[in-house]
Amino acid sequence: MSKYFYFFILFFAWSCTPGSNNATYLSLSDADKAKFDKYMILGKEVYNTTCVNCHQIDGKGLHGLIPPLADSDYLQNNQSKIPCLLHKGSIDSLIVNGRNYPPQMPAHTISNLELAEVVTYINNTWGNEYGFMPVKEVDSLLNNCD
Repeated sequence: MSKYFYFFILFFAWSCTPGSNNATYLSLSDADKAKFDKYMILGKEVYNTTCVNCHQIDGKGLHGLIPPLADSDYLQNNQSKIPCLLHKGSIDSLIVNGRNYPPQMPAHTISNLELAEVVTYINNTWGNEYGFMPVKEVDSLLNNCD
């Protein structure tokens, strides 16, 4: 086969990696790119197991009942609160994109690594580009939950 065929295959494979076109991904070290890719794959699994019933496969939530994660101003503006929200749940209503959502976020009993994976997945899916959240950052943020 020609060398161009192999080049095309490599380019295609690279362009299909989870974050290959994301500005966050492009700014990461090679080691962190590998972690990011792994977090995206495993984060999707955590999302599909833990979050999809409420927030839906498209991240748009349930109109008026469950807030969206796609194009969410709350997610964008509260990155440091997201691990605590997932870990402890919420008894407060949330205002997302100008709409008030009732207090019904349950606590999730998943590991800190799974929290990092699902936050990274949510942060970089449905057009979101809110960044990579390594488990060390999740550990630190969870130590400061209210």
